[in-house]
Amino acid sequence: MRLFQNLISNALKYSKKEEKPIIQIKVKELDIHWQFSISDNGIGISEEFHEKIFVIFQRLHGRTQYSGTGIGLAVVKKIVESLGGKIWLESEENVGTTFYFTVAKEFGTK
Repeated sequence: MRLFQNLISNALKYSKKEEKPIIQIKVKELDIHWQFSISDNGIGISEEFHEKIFVIFQRLHGRTQYSGTGIGLAVVKKIVESLGGKIWLESEENVGTTFYFTVAKEFGTK
């Protein structure tokens, strides 16, 4: 639950002020994993920061722009990995971001 809460919270936090936030959640069954995606129409993330955002205490924006501690996505990555999965994203600045992650169908298998 914390996994979804952190990703949805980020989607809302980094939404564009002039647009109504849109968040889509999808799931797809794979051979030994479930693949989830959470998409938004927010501010997006430059490709150069795609790995950095999963490092604890790393922030792309100052606290005056967006509140937070910089631990949310690091926690998400740890949860996904503990469930035998991986996490990645696709993003376009000023268009939005999609986070993808997999979870082993039987936790503990990889």
